[in-house]
Amino acid sequence: MAFVVMVDTPGMSAGQYDKITELQGLDGGLPEGCLAHVAGPGPEGWRVVAVWESLEQAQEFMKTRVRPFQVELGVAPAKPPVIWPLHHLAG
Repeated sequence: MAFVVMVDTPGMSAGQYDKITELQGLDGGLPEGCLAHVAGPGPEGWRVVAVWESLEQAQEFMKTRVRPFQVELGVAPAKPPVIWPLHHLAG
């Protein structure tokens, strides 16, 4: 079952987001298991909404490919994600 994962990172800027995505080396593509990804300014900093094939894939990516670069760049930890099962994805 696919899941939507919404993460808010207080105080994160567009420049920090861009640097993290650059460090991930995805060259504008999506990581394995990610079906869709959108990002932009949120109410408290930066918001990312992604659709993942499984919750485990999302958690592993956040743990191994997002958080280490946030630490490296001095970005505050993200708030706990808001997660819900996906009912429909059009594209």
